[in-house]
Amino acid sequence: MKTKTLELKKAKKDQLNEIMDVYLRSKKNLDDKGMLQWDEGYPNREYFKEQIGCGDLYCLYTDGEFSGAVTLNTRQSPEWGGIPWEYDGELVVHALFLDPLKQGKGLGTRFLEKCEEYAVDHGYRSIRLDAYARNEGANSLYVKLGYTYRGSVHFTSKPEGHQEYRCYEKAL
Repeated sequence: MKTKTLELKKAKKDQLNEIMDVYLRSKKNLDDKGMLQWDEGYPNREYFKEQIGCGDLYCLYTDGEFSGAVTLNTRQSPEWGGIPWEYDGELVVHALFLDPLKQGKGLGTRFLEKCEEYAVDHGYRSIRLDAYARNEGANSLYVKLGYTYRGSVHFTSKPEGHQEYRCYEKAL
């Protein structure tokens, strides 16, 4: 059955448990596939609570049901400093996750399109994000949607062999 409605709404404090439940299911799904892109330090309950507090966490709803979340702001990791970005006026996508129970139906594409709509509606001219290098699904999705690979960074806080993240950018 095809999803009819898709909405991106600001997260609220009373949603924290639901957000954590779906995030932990998403993290376990990635871990089970050997993709150790998230750990106990990031993202975690405190991270999501902080992002709700500053108004940067958004929830994706499909046909009225919570399906995932994303942080949208202008903060960039210090590791990105050496990346040859091409565009200014950027919105940065962080910690995007989609419920594994709802994956495989084109929602990842539509989720990113909602982020792009948000960016345009709020006056941003480009989007930047990074993806764990071993997450082939995410990397191929970004390329398919017109994001340009700008270079890789290494997060030394991640386990050995799981530190490379690919940086992408798209003009809007």
